[in-house]
Amino acid sequence: MFSFDELTEEEETQIIEKIAETIKQYKMEGPAIILLETSKPVSFIGSQLGRVYLAPILPLLKEELGIPGEKILMVLEKRENIERLLQLVEKSKDDEWK
Repeated sequence: MFSFDELTEEEETQIIEKIAETIKQYKMEGPAIILLETSKPVSFIGSQLGRVYLAPILPLLKEELGIPGEKILMVLEKRENIERLLQLVEKSKDDEWK
């Protein structure tokens, strides 16, 4: 269904930053932090299920973020990337309070 090679470190960083910007844009830092923290232990399984259940809406993600949904799933299946995203979202939340 999807045919993407492995992502480079730069691509992963760009995708993580774009997701964090979108979360901040919609002021969804709190819910995003809760969702990411609870999904971190099962991130790989979740991304595999996401390929099945989210496949119909993945094209919408591309329209919103400008990034193919499959690439987003490839990034979020790694726990270390979820932690990087969490740190960016928490930092933006902390900056908001200052």
